Amino acid sequence: MRLGEIKQKIDRVISENKIIVIKNEPLYGEQAQKVTNYSEIMDVLELLSGLEWNDVQNSEITEQLLSKYPKGNVSEMLPLADYNILTAFIGRINEKLPFYYSILETMVEKQDEQIINIKLSEKVNSLTDLEKFNKDLSSLFKKFNLAGEFQFKGFDNGTSWYEILITGVVLYKYFIACLAVAFAIVELKKTYYDAEQSKLNYLASLRGGEEATEEGRQKFTDRYIKIYLEEKIKEVIEKIGDTNGNAKPEITSHLVMATNELVKQLGEGVEFHLSLNPPQYAREEINSLAIDYKKMPKIDAENSKPKQISIPKEDKQDEK
Repeated sequence: MRLGEIKQKIDRVISENKIIVIKNEPLYGEQAQKVTNYSEIMDVLELLSGLEWNDVQNSEITEQLLSKYPKGNVSEMLPLADYNILTAFIGRINEKLPFYYSILETMVEKQDEQIINIKLSEKVNSLTDLEKFNKDLSSLFKKFNLAGEFQFKGFDNGTSWYEILITGVVLYKYFIACLAVAFAIVELKKTYYDAEQSKLNYLASLRGGEEATEEGRQKFTDRYIKIYLEEKIKEVIEKIGDTNGNAKPEITSHLVMATNELVKQLGEGVEFHLSLNPPQYAREEINSLAIDYKKMPKIDAENSKPKQISIPKEDKQDEK
C-alpha cells in the first residue's frame, strides 16, 4: 500500500494531536456505545497492526472485535465490554502513533488538490487489457464535455496507479460530484433489490390484476436506479450552479452518461481516489465520497477569464 494511502486512512480518524479518536454516542444508559466511525477506525487498526512498531496484533482485533462486528457497517453498536476492548486497542496504538505519523508526513509528497488517483483493476493483466483500459478511461473523460483537461501527471508505485490532474475548476467539481453519485449507485445496486421497501414499492406499482414476477421486479429496480441517478445529477447541477456555458438538459445528458461509465468502471474494480491533499469541501469515506457544497467556493467569473498581457511603454512607443 502506498504511504499516501496509509496517511489518508489515518487522517480520517485522528485529531489535531495525531491520535485516533472514537466518535461515539451513549445508548441504554451508557450500557452500550454507538461508534459512528467504526469501519474507518477498524480499517486503520487492521492497517497499523501489520506494522512492526505496533504491539497490537491483527489476530487480537479479529478475534475480539471483527469476528463479532465486521467492518462493513459505517457505524456499530457495541456493548460496554466490547467498547472497552476497542478503546484499549486504540490506547495502545495512540502511545506511538504521533511519532509514526510525524515521520509519515515527511515522506508523503503533497499533491495538487485537483489530482485524481486512479488504481487499475486487478483484471488488467496484459498490454491488451491495459490498452483497453486506457481507451475506456479516455472515453469516460470525454463524456464530461466541459472546459478543462484531464492531464496525465505520472505513475505512482509502478504502473498500478495513475495520477490525473483535472485543470478546469468547474470540470473538477463536476467530476468528483459525479464520482460521489457513482459510489451511491454502486451501493444501491447491491442493496435495493433485496430491501423490504423495494419489494413494497414494486407491489404498489402493479396495476389491478397484474401479477408480481421476478423479471418485473428486476425491471422496476433497474428503472428506479436509472431515475435515481438522473435526479441526483440534476441536484448536482443545481448545487454547483455553473454549467460552463451549457444548457441544463445538455449538461445533464453528458453527466448521466459519464456517471454511468464511472459506475461501470467501479464495478470492474477500478478505484478512483481524491488527491492526498483534497479540497476542504470533499472527503473520502469507505466506499463513498462526501461533498459539502456549502463550502465549495464560487467561481469568480472575472478572475477565471484569461489574463490580458499589458504592452510595455517602450513597445507602445515603437508601434507609433
